[in-house]
Amino acid sequence: MQGADSLKMLLFLGIIVIGIFAVIFLFYTNSFLIKRRKKELGLYSILGMEKKHIARVLFYETLFVTVVSLSLGLLGGILIGKLMFLILLNLAHIKSPLAFNIDWMSLFYTTVVFLGIFGLTLVTNFLQVKLSNPIDLLRGGEHGEKEPKSSWVMTLIGVVSLGIGYTIALTVKDPIEAILLFFVAVLFVIVGTYALFTSGSVTLLKALKKNKKFYYQSRNFISVSGMIYRMKQNAVGLANICILSTMVLVTITTTVSLYIGQESMRRDYYPMDISIIGDPESTNFSDIEQMVTAAKTKANIEMFDELSFDMSTFTAFQEGSHFLPDMEENTDLQYYNTISKITTIPLADYNRMTNQNKTLAENEVMIFSEGENYQESMVVFGESQFLVVEQLETIPMDFKKKLITGNGYYLIVKDQQIMTAIYNTMNENKEDNTPVISHALMFNLEGNEADINLFSDNMKTSINEINPAIKVGNIYESLAELYGIFGGFLFLGVFLGAMFMMATVLIIYFKQISEGYEDSGRFEIMQKVGMDKTEVKKTIGKQILMVFFLPLVGAIIHVAFAFPVITKMLAAFRLTNVWLILGCTLTVVVIYALVYTVVYLLTARSYYKMIH
Repeated sequence: MQGADSLKMLLFLGIIVIGIFAVIFLFYTNSFLIKRRKKELGLYSILGMEKKHIARVLFYETLFVTVVSLSLGLLGGILIGKLMFLILLNLAHIKSPLAFNIDWMSLFYTTVVFLGIFGLTLVTNFLQVKLSNPIDLLRGGEHGEKEPKSSWVMTLIGVVSLGIGYTIALTVKDPIEAILLFFVAVLFVIVGTYALFTSGSVTLLKALKKNKKFYYQSRNFISVSGMIYRMKQNAVGLANICILSTMVLVTITTTVSLYIGQESMRRDYYPMDISIIGDPESTNFSDIEQMVTAAKTKANIEMFDELSFDMSTFTAFQEGSHFLPDMEENTDLQYYNTISKITTIPLADYNRMTNQNKTLAENEVMIFSEGENYQESMVVFGESQFLVVEQLETIPMDFKKKLITGNGYYLIVKDQQIMTAIYNTMNENKEDNTPVISHALMFNLEGNEADINLFSDNMKTSINEINPAIKVGNIYESLAELYGIFGGFLFLGVFLGAMFMMATVLIIYFKQISEGYEDSGRFEIMQKVGMDKTEVKKTIGKQILMVFFLPLVGAIIHVAFAFPVITKMLAAFRLTNVWLILGCTLTVVVIYALVYTVVYLLTARSYYKMIH
């Protein structure tokens, strides 16, 4: 089925991402929960329980959580899987009546993976209990805190890393470079984000603290002091939220843009509705044209924009006016930026399709460039030099468009002998059976979908009987592959985005609870030194608000700088509508900011209940 292979590949990649994420997130959650339980475990030890007894308690607790989690998770996955399956079919435009089947091997692998994860968390908890003494467990995390030290070196590393990442994103020139360098930029941005949250924030706050005129104001004194300790405790978690938020925004923005923009991209992928290409020496294309006419009449559809021409196609490495044989083993980035696709067409076919009567000498060509205009006066293939006598603005079988990389040229040459000579010069070392010259028959269709499908089926059957080697391109079938790719991208993007969003929500919730435990004691101390409840609540609320919205601001800044590289990467899929991408980006950012704010307000309720 068209599009099925693309969906399978995308969903397999999604499984890998989810598996890695599950390991990281469950370990993070476990570390938070075990930290809150250290007092309880210490009390067990003081009351006479040995470490092996505590380990047994932890084992039974983990066993209970594992059984309940896996049972509910697998059952929920089966129930929700049917809905997700239907959504995926709809996004991928798959209309076949496919049945949803439970894959028992998938359930088995899922069970094994999560048993392994829960087993590792249990071992981690055993080690913490074994390596700690009862007093340490009983005191938990209530050791006196020293003021965090600022590090100008780490701050500088953060600024430089972020600067390098942003510079890469802003200076990429083409889609191939964007794809290759995107992950390098991401790595620098991640390093910069963690460095600035962990060290840069403390350095900035300490700089404000040294500004006595600013620091010794009543509204700033407590806020700055409190923020220094908050950033020490929460820096890594906040950096995680910032990175996750950026992932949500970029993932959903790119996949939504691709899905919405696929209609505008389809003509870049498929300039004509139907294309029939084969070897004119082994096939009589007059018979093909008669068969197409018969199939058209039978299906009651109309054909227009009909094109019939000979062509020869190859790729070449371009250096100015010189075109060198394509070196397929070369993987250098600069090589991909200068590779060109060359299509030669005989003058007689060009004149017939354009109703013109132009002439060319053997050493003359007319050239049409799919990208930027050809800047040279000559075209050189090996020892053969051709004078460019005209730069064509249009050509029947193509149109101006942005290319993924390199360039594409149509050369109008005098005759088939010149075409054959050029092809042999550029492909002398190749040992394939590709015909030197192919014949192409292309046209567009007008009619209802059922009639077009009937025509397509009849045409393919008849052509296959004439010569199975003939390649038949059908935009209506090829679009199924396109829908499968972009529908799968959207499904996977929204699914992963939702998963990252859920992780962000839980991290924010855990942070709010953690802050509540920490601030309940601070709240009492502030009241004892003379501050009223309203003033204390306002001071702490201001700090919490700043702490939890810093990641959102950071994520939006990351996305703003990433926008140029995102547009370049989407151009690799021939999506070049920058305004559409910008609209999708702004919409996703606004919706995410609203959801983030709602999540903060809901989790803040638990926080305020704890400090009162």
